[in-house]
Amino acid sequence: MKAEKAFEVIKKKIGNVPSEYRYVSSSSFSIEVFKGALKNYNSNTSSTVILSALSNGKFAAISTENMEDKAIPEIVDALKNSIKFTNRKDGEIYHGDNKYPHYDYLNKDLAKIPTSKKIKEVFNIEKDILSFDKRINKVEVAYEENYRTIEYKNTYGLHAKTHRNDYGFLANIIVKDKDEIKNYFHTYTDNNYQSFNRKEFVNEACKKALMKLHPTTIKSGKYNVVLDPSVTNTLLECYISQLNAELIIKNISWFKDKVNKKVANEKVTIFESPLEKGRFFSSMDDQCVKTQNLTLIDKGVLKTYLHNLETAKKFNVASNGHASLQGSKMGISSHAALYLKPGNLSKQQLLKKVNNGIYITELEGLHAGMNPQNGNFSLKCEGFIIKNGKISKPLTMITITSNLFDIFKNVDLISKNIEYEKVGFYAPMISLKNVAISY
Repeated sequence: MKAEKAFEVIKKKIGNVPSEYRYVSSSSFSIEVFKGALKNYNSNTSSTVILSALSNGKFAAISTENMEDKAIPEIVDALKNSIKFTNRKDGEIYHGDNKYPHYDYLNKDLAKIPTSKKIKEVFNIEKDILSFDKRINKVEVAYEENYRTIEYKNTYGLHAKTHRNDYGFLANIIVKDKDEIKNYFHTYTDNNYQSFNRKEFVNEACKKALMKLHPTTIKSGKYNVVLDPSVTNTLLECYISQLNAELIIKNISWFKDKVNKKVANEKVTIFESPLEKGRFFSSMDDQCVKTQNLTLIDKGVLKTYLHNLETAKKFNVASNGHASLQGSKMGISSHAALYLKPGNLSKQQLLKKVNNGIYITELEGLHAGMNPQNGNFSLKCEGFIIKNGKISKPLTMITITSNLFDIFKNVDLISKNIEYEKVGFYAPMISLKNVAISY
């Protein structure tokens, strides 16, 4: 479907109104290996066009998977009907910014690597994991690859096109010793295939899986707690999602009326870096508003909410580029390349300062087990005892009871090592005092 043809039909049927065309194309393939055989091979491609128009102050959008030009009149009729009956008056079509930063975040070399080579690597990973230790009982290994193209045009003359891709290796390891069985899931994602190191992936995955064997128990009580970077990351994702200005408007966010007020410990600084060159680079949001490197919380003080054009208008501020297309609806999300600013302690130094406590490595059921408005949660978790400043025996079937917002208020120590999680957030280890842990 050609944008110009769609605009021509919109002009004829609806009028000379601001309109936009958005084309989203996604493709992916995945392979899975189990017991030396190719268990699954899946390949998927999808394309969607979203037509939007703003008429008499009313905004509407229609999505379709029909890419043929001959379908345009029917689609525009549906758009016209949607405008007629909608009550939405907060839609925006953006004129565009003068200049956008540019960086090519599509790794063209990824597609040139033969699929046979990627399949062979998955088999090699399975073989290496199974031969690592006799206590490794089973393993499923998978590879995923994703491509996405977005093209945007509007009647103001704005035209933008972006491409991005990534891949990931995944290993689900089951370890067994006598009658005890434990499970561990390990992932690696990037868009530069050459960065993947099979030996490092296998070593880290197997060691972490085997460390879970033979857990011990503890008495319920309050403990000094260290959160693994992956756990900090998970909590950070929930924490930042509450800065969504739509939630503020609906009065369902803890951060309402807290801009320029202290909301976290002064050790906590959280910032986004979408203009950092790398796989998460983003020059614009889904409304083509130019992005910016932005501090959200500065030394514990909340500096801004996350806005798209609609919410920014209601707050009488400029959009800070957080529009996120969700289906055919424009929502809000934080950018990838979001950081909790690291401290200056190594992992070993932080553990030594804590001395005795609990190191939490996994949380279960966070989204179901947390009240998003007040932040209260009680969640099953796994981890290890910290004894004399060192990781000791594993723990299982323990529960942490706390509050999301209190965690960031009560941060005690922050490590300098940061880890990336699949959501694109980077976080260090953090320690907390007197956290309720039960068995």
